[in-house]
Amino acid sequence: MRILIVGAGPIGCYTGQLLKKIGYEPILLEEHSSVGKPVQCAGIVSSKLIKNIESFITEESITSYINSFIINTPWTDEFSINIPGIACVLNREKFDLDLSKGLEIHFGKRITKIEKKDSVYYISTKQGELFETDILIGADGPDSIVRNYLLANFKGDKNKDYRLKIDYYFGMQYQIKLNDSYPGIVNNSIQVYFDEKTPFFIWIVSENSKSIRIGSVAKTAESTKKSLDDYLERKKITGEFTDVIAGKIALGNIPTYFDNIALVGDAACQVKPLTGGGLSYGLQCVQTRTSCIEKNELNKYEPKWKKKFGKEIIFGLKARKYYETMTVKHKKEIFNVFKNNHSFIEKTIDYDNHSTLFFEAFKNKQILIEAGKIITYYLKKGI
Repeated sequence: MRILIVGAGPIGCYTGQLLKKIGYEPILLEEHSSVGKPVQCAGIVSSKLIKNIESFITEESITSYINSFIINTPWTDEFSINIPGIACVLNREKFDLDLSKGLEIHFGKRITKIEKKDSVYYISTKQGELFETDILIGADGPDSIVRNYLLANFKGDKNKDYRLKIDYYFGMQYQIKLNDSYPGIVNNSIQVYFDEKTPFFIWIVSENSKSIRIGSVAKTAESTKKSLDDYLERKKITGEFTDVIAGKIALGNIPTYFDNIALVGDAACQVKPLTGGGLSYGLQCVQTRTSCIEKNELNKYEPKWKKKFGKEIIFGLKARKYYETMTVKHKKEIFNVFKNNHSFIEKTIDYDNHSTLFFEAFKNKQILIEAGKIITYYLKKGI
């Protein structure tokens, strides 16, 4: 059986590695000229995830481990969530290169057309080449060409828990070699800054005493860049920009399998709606899909991965909508609840499954009293 993967980012390459492990020889098509560039995500993932894929990567792929989150808002005093080793910071270029070793990757191949005749898919490239495959896997990111084809030809039940509209956001991260040591840096921590103008947040991660990563997510590239530039100016952070990464984030709940086509990663909107992180869900869904291919039941891929993460994504989409429509007064009240209950958060939080914290909080009488009125207000509005 021939398998073709469109996209040789970490999701596509991890797909290739797992398929090779069970005896297939997949072909990967990548529109860029190499693996690892351009980097299009912040590169912060849960340590639990890394343990699942550590046989494919080297120690050089991991820059540092995260022990705490330092939360700053205009509405509360600073507070910390301390969980030793909860996450790690990746060297994304090295991480991607490790995952690509030994794979058959055709670079500089942009897909222009997908056609099906009988049971075979014919994939045309801008260079005039034609590839044939029995199974087509779309790992080609938030602007997925494979997804466009799948949605245009999907003949399943479009009303089955789907939210076919895709909401796009834009993420950007600067890597800065500082002119002077920034006193706000805390090693092995992520500093998170919320304000009323940013739909997500600004994050700062220190690579060492003289180098930081600072990023944000907003509705457009212009608004994301402005929020970062304004923050740097306000905090008087100066230095040499050694790298700038940027990319779209696609949020939604869409069909991800039809007629031997499977989507994964950003192409499948397998993204955490509250943070914009996509690597974790995507890499874990690769494992699910590979198991389905091995058992010759690819049609079970979507129900299986959605059993793991579907409710999490739906919860996150609703929670994001609530947050973006909250008044400043309600944001202040909610963040005060977080600050007052930081020890509860430390015991309960799951880096990849955000709903766990909220559902456990609803069982806590004191938290329910503090936050109940706000939650009820937005539920009643039906947002």
